[in-house]
Amino acid sequence: MSKKLLYTVLAGALSISVLAACGEPVDENAPVDDPATIDEPAEDDAEATE
Repeated sequence: MSKKLLYTVLAGALSISVLAACGEPVDENAPVDDPATIDEPAEDDAEATE
């Protein structure tokens, strides 16, 4: 009985590890969309140009 339980646990762990490996790769060097770096006119600037 203990071997059957051990094999079941190992099969479950193997299944989880295989499913975890099947994903899209993460690009570590991808640029982060930082709102502070976006050049948008401020509301004061937009009113001054009207």
